Amino acid sequence: MKSKQALPGLILVIIGIYYLSQQFAFSLPYTEIVLKWPSILFLIGMILSWQGFSNKDDNKMFSGIVLLGLGTLFHGIHTFGYWNYNWPYFTLIISFAFFMKYFVNKRDGITPAIILLLISASALFLPQLMARYQNLMTGYESYWPVILIIIGIYLLFFKKR
Repeated sequence: MKSKQALPGLILVIIGIYYLSQQFAFSLPYTEIVLKWPSILFLIGMILSWQGFSNKDDNKMFSGIVLLGLGTLFHGIHTFGYWNYNWPYFTLIISFAFFMKYFVNKRDGITPAIILLLISASALFLPQLMARYQNLMTGYESYWPVILIIIGIYLLFFKKR
């Protein structure tokens, strides 16, 4: 089986199975989920990711992971109702795409991947972290002037020049 003929052959087999099952009134499982528009993004993303990984092409891998992530996100939003349209999900998808680009060619992509991952994680988890911080600091809020005075005295009298 040649690599260039595998993709069109696979697509034709899948389309043929679908139409054959429609002719014999055979119901395929999960067709109401699979035949929605995010599945197109997901399928194209899988194909591009597979081609990018097998051919060591980081541009196809990047595009494939972005489309795969968007297809997964939109399925999660529209089909299953898991997520919503928060911007950290989009930066997280791009971060994963940069990680995969780095894993394919070991040159580019690790720095923006880490930066976008940190931005996404901080935006996704900041409300929970701030609630914990506020619960932790409720007992110490009356002591902060004393702490400032102690630090100031240390800087005035004990700090060596």
